[in-house]
Amino acid sequence: MAMITFSRSQLISAEFPDDATIRFHGTQEDHIYAMGVTMDVRIADGTILAIQGWMKRYTTPVCPKAVAVLQNAVGMKLRGIEWMSGIMKNIGQKGCEHFAEIINECGRCLDQARMARDCAALLQKDPSADLAVASAQWLEDHPEKEGRPVMVTIGKP
Repeated sequence: MAMITFSRSQLISAEFPDDATIRFHGTQEDHIYAMGVTMDVRIADGTILAIQGWMKRYTTPVCPKAVAVLQNAVGMKLRGIEWMSGIMKNIGQKGCEHFAEIINECGRCLDQARMARDCAALLQKDPSADLAVASAQWLEDHPEKEGRPVMVTIGKP
């Protein structure tokens, strides 16, 4: 019988402190590492406006120095060609790959968080709104999204 010897959890949450900003809270934890970031991003273009990080568990005395490297992310965009490799280069290679992974996952969640916010607002206005139709329309109305979604399912299957 096989036994799980390693497990990593990553959790991304988002809030909207104002109409122009999304605030991500991202954590990554396993039996070796535990760290997280809080990051403000301009909704309109995905620009990182502010970032803070913390490390609870790490492997070397050098690791905590990566928290300061997070400031290199300010001004970077979670949009455009090769944005993820830019985060990995400027944060991961110069500081901590785990922090870069968290930032990249927050960026992957940008559109989903925006769509969830807009669908929640729609439901407040019209509790009987069809979220499947609303989410499909949302995707059509946002041409800045690169590529096409494989599938988006909201509501009942």
